[in-house]
Amino acid sequence: MYSLLMPILLLLYLNTSLAVAEQPELAPQELEEWFQDDERLHPYDKKSDDGVLVFLKTPPAKRTPYSRNILTIPPHALQSGWVEIEQCHEQLDPNPSVELVYRYKHMRGLRITRYKHIGRVWVEGQSIQLEDVQKGAMLCIKSEARILYKQTDGQYILRNGPFQRRFLDSYFPMHVSLTVRYPAHLLHFSTVTPVKQAGFEVKLENKTVHIDSLFEGKLTIEIVFRTMI
Repeated sequence: MYSLLMPILLLLYLNTSLAVAEQPELAPQELEEWFQDDERLHPYDKKSDDGVLVFLKTPPAKRTPYSRNILTIPPHALQSGWVEIEQCHEQLDPNPSVELVYRYKHMRGLRITRYKHIGRVWVEGQSIQLEDVQKGAMLCIKSEARILYKQTDGQYILRNGPFQRRFLDSYFPMHVSLTVRYPAHLLHFSTVTPVKQAGFEVKLENKTVHIDSLFEGKLTIEIVFRTMI
């Protein structure tokens, strides 16, 4: 299914990898020419080679892929750890063939709920296969993953990540929003890591934590809840 005309593109969202095509690794000059060529429709205007997390105070000049995530913690998750996931990938880069691979240790119920500007899309095991991805493509899915962990002190940690946008060995800007809905009669928000700062906004509302982040590198989000008892 892979086209040998395109270099490897690897994007990671919530333990998810989006891979397209492959060919031998490019020389540094060839790689730079690739990113400077607007006709290729890959909007990379800044890169980091080490994956170190850097929050961005202002959006990049060129479009940035956006991962929109809604996580729902049902009451039974305090025993089971299973969390409901709704996820949309927007502003995907055009490519003839794409594979969206989920790497959760425990995952179930993966299904496609909506898509546009994609010729063909289907679920295959713990992956989603896409063909003829066009400019402005969007894909939404639903699933469940066991990502709520009870601690020995009675607290719970919800762990997400790493979120990353990667091309070969370089990392590029990415926009991620995360909305976490939790049973307020059972859990109380305690802390979030990283801490709130420019490029990583955190808002609390009734029964909900909202996070909006613009960054490059690898981002793992951990939210700590304590029980109401």
